[in-house]
Amino acid sequence: MKRILAITVLYTVINVCQAQDNELSISYSPLSVYGLEKFIDDIIPDQNTYRYLGAFNLDYYHYVNPWLKIGVNTMYDKASVEGLSYSNQVYNTSKTAFVIAPQVDFEYVRHENFRLSSGLSVGYGVEKHKDNNEIGYNEFIDGITFHANLISFRWGKNHGLAGCLGAGYKGFVNIGYFVRF
Repeated sequence: MKRILAITVLYTVINVCQAQDNELSISYSPLSVYGLEKFIDDIIPDQNTYRYLGAFNLDYYHYVNPWLKIGVNTMYDKASVEGLSYSNQVYNTSKTAFVIAPQVDFEYVRHENFRLSSGLSVGYGVEKHKDNNEIGYNEFIDGITFHANLISFRWGKNHGLAGCLGAGYKGFVNIGYFVRF
């Protein structure tokens, strides 16, 4: 009886490991929405400092079939701004963004060690603005947000390099690491 149970467990583990129905990835985007805002704000002459973290993304996918995967994404980004206002007063503000979004990806090139896909994420985002000046205001902005993956790649069989080019809350260029299980 123990032998049959051990063989059944071993067979189940081997099938689950070979199926690789799930994928987890973590990525970073130096060209996030706040990064684009920094580029635009650099044009403003009185702005002394604009620091941004970049977008960190955690993605989970489940393969519905060999070509289609659905999942969820979480994103975190932060920025802070220091400068002089038009009335020559020093200001210091910070912004933090958090997004959670369901997503879908379609893999149109599937090779054993290389995959290309495109996808869409639509979710809920929260942005907190904090002003550290005399007035000292806090503001929450929330609403629907999106990201379109124009082209994503995965390089590696069970784990490896991941990246994407897209437009939306995840950033314009992402690079990271993925694991299939």
